[in-house]
Amino acid sequence: MGNSMKYRLSARELAYCGLFGAAALLCPVIFHLVRLGHVFMPMYLPLLTLAFFVRPLPAAVTALVVPILSGAVTGMPPFYPPVAVFMSLELAVMSALIAVVVIRRPNANEWPVLVPVLLFGRALYVALVYAFSLAIKLPAEFMAGLSLLAGWPGIVLMIVVIPPVARLRRGRGRTAVRTSLSISDVPKAAFFDGIAEKWDSWEDLPALAAKLAAGIEELGVGPEETVLDVGCGTGNLTLALLARLSPAGRVTAVDVAPRMIEEARRKIRDARVEWHVADVRHLPIPDSSCDRAICFSVWPHVDDWKAAARELGRVLKPGCVLHVWHLSSRRKINEVHASAGEPIHHDLLPPAGETADLLSRCGFRVTTAIDEEERYLVTAVREGRGRK
Repeated sequence: MGNSMKYRLSARELAYCGLFGAAALLCPVIFHLVRLGHVFMPMYLPLLTLAFFVRPLPAAVTALVVPILSGAVTGMPPFYPPVAVFMSLELAVMSALIAVVVIRRPNANEWPVLVPVLLFGRALYVALVYAFSLAIKLPAEFMAGLSLLAGWPGIVLMIVVIPPVARLRRGRGRTAVRTSLSISDVPKAAFFDGIAEKWDSWEDLPALAAKLAAGIEELGVGPEETVLDVGCGTGNLTLALLARLSPAGRVTAVDVAPRMIEEARRKIRDARVEWHVADVRHLPIPDSSCDRAICFSVWPHVDDWKAAARELGRVLKPGCVLHVWHLSSRRKINEVHASAGEPIHHDLLPPAGETADLLSRCGFRVTTAIDEEERYLVTAVREGRGRK
C-alpha cells in the first residue's frame, strides 16, 4: 500500500482548476458590464466553489493566482491600492480552509463549512486594509469599515449560490462507504483501526509508489478493468490503480478496518472508487462483477484462506485473475508479524506453493507462483469461459 509523497494533480483536479479558474476570470467582466462587480464579489464565487471539489493545495494556488492574473490582464482588481494582493491572500486562505474541512469531514453540510470561512476571510481582508491604511497614513478605521460594508452583498450571494453547487460533488467526487460488518465481527479490525493514522508514516511512500506502478504494469492491469483491492488499507494501491486506469476503469476497495478506509478517503476523492468495510470472506459485491482481484499485503491476515478464495472466485468473472502479492519476502513478512504481538503475531504467510495448491482446489488455475527475497506473487485465473 503506497503512494508517492510528490504532490501530483489528477486529471480531474486539473480540469476543475482550469474550469473554475476561467470562470473566475470571466465573471468579474460580466458583472462589471452591469456595474455590479464591486457589489457582489463575482471572482469569489467560482474560486470558493472550487475548494469543495479539489484538495487544499490546488484550491489555494488557483485562488492565489487568479486575482493577480486578472489584475495584470484587465486591471481588475487593481494593484494600487493593492486590492489584487489582498484578494489573493484572502481567497487562498479561505480556499485552503474549505478544502481541508471537506477532506476531513467529507459528508459535512456545505453551509456550516462555508459561512465561518467567509466570515474569517472577510475579517482577514478588513485587517489587511486597516494595516495598509495605517502604513500610508489614511484613516484606517474608516477605510476598514468601508471594506467591511462593501463585502456583505457578495457574502450573501455566496451563501446562497455556492452550497447547492458544491453539493454536486457528493454524487461525483466521493462515494459513500458501505459497511457490512462491525468491528466486533472481525477482532483484527480494532488493531488496524488503532494504527491507521500512523500507517503511511511507516512507509517509504515514493519507493513504494514506484514499485506498485511497476508491479501493476507487470500484472497487466487494463485501463478499463474493474479491480477489487482486497485489504485496501490507507489506499496506496488504490491510488496506483487509479493512475493506471482510464475514466472507464473502476476500483472496489475493501477493508475490515473502518479507520483505514477513512484515511484512504481523505487522500482519494475519485468517483471511480467504491468503498466497502467488509470481510473478504463475505463481500457485498455481485457475482462475476470484477475483472481482477488483488490481495496486496493482506493474505496473512485472512483467517480462512479457503473461504476467501471461494468468495473471490464468486465475484471474479470467469477467465479473470486473482493476485496474492507482497513486495517483501515471506521470511521478512513472517518475522515482522511474529514480533508484532496480538492479534496478528500468528498471521504468517505460507509458501507460494501452498497458496497455489489452495487456489487450485478452489476453482483457480495457477499461472505464477513466485517466492523470492524481494517479492511474493501467486497469480491464478478463475476457471470457466471468460474474456480472451
